[in-house]
Amino acid sequence: MTQSKPSIAIVEDDSDQLHSIEEFLLDSGYSVWGAGSAEAFYKGFTVQPVDVVLLDLGLPGEDGLSVASLLKSRPEVGVIILSARDSLDDRLAGMRAGADRYLVKPVNLLELAANIDATASRLAPRTAVDPAGSLVAATIPVAKTACWVLAMKDWVLSSPQGKCLPLTTHEFMFLQQLLRADGQPVPKRDLSTHLFGARAQNGAERLNLLLTRLRKKAAEAFSEPLPVKTLHQIGYAFTASAQLVQDTQRLH
Repeated sequence: MTQSKPSIAIVEDDSDQLHSIEEFLLDSGYSVWGAGSAEAFYKGFTVQPVDVVLLDLGLPGEDGLSVASLLKSRPEVGVIILSARDSLDDRLAGMRAGADRYLVKPVNLLELAANIDATASRLAPRTAVDPAGSLVAATIPVAKTACWVLAMKDWVLSSPQGKCLPLTTHEFMFLQQLLRADGQPVPKRDLSTHLFGARAQNGAERLNLLLTRLRKKAAEAFSEPLPVKTLHQIGYAFTASAQLVQDTQRLH
């Protein structure tokens, strides 16, 4: 990504909410367009692709989870779900569908802008993919050099030596966020909110316990340490070469 503001598409069937977010983002210097349905978004994206999609779940016709699943094959496009659904099951469904972030409505607009910028900073360059922006499923290439691999569909972490470790829901969500940060630290607060929800208690302690157990499992499965670094009072970072793929079949 360059230092310029990312371009945004808002997919929201509530016209008042759409226009409110659109007006704020335009005033903040973003390039923005909106759509009231999945179908309208697909048409708009073909003509004017964007960097980040703000996606409501309760759309008429095709729902937001379906849109997120389709966008999962586009590593140059970030997805932020904006929804009033705040249960753990809903958040997990959104992340499994391919969302980078899940924010519960009503969303503070300054916080939304910060999430947009953070998401956009970690995207693949658009020049490396189809410039026409058509939403056609793309094959995510597997790096030729040995690295750690996280399979999105199967929830499996593989070591450079090809050994595999099945993950729990929270283990997968934790590692997914670290790998998407591309070696940069991910704050504990962001991880706690992502895994346990904004109102969760003792998030830092739960993260520490999660990582302790994950490290033990990884040491047994891989016979080598998990390359996750703890940065005191900051967060965590995945310090080795790594990539995300759709499923373990891409490893063969």
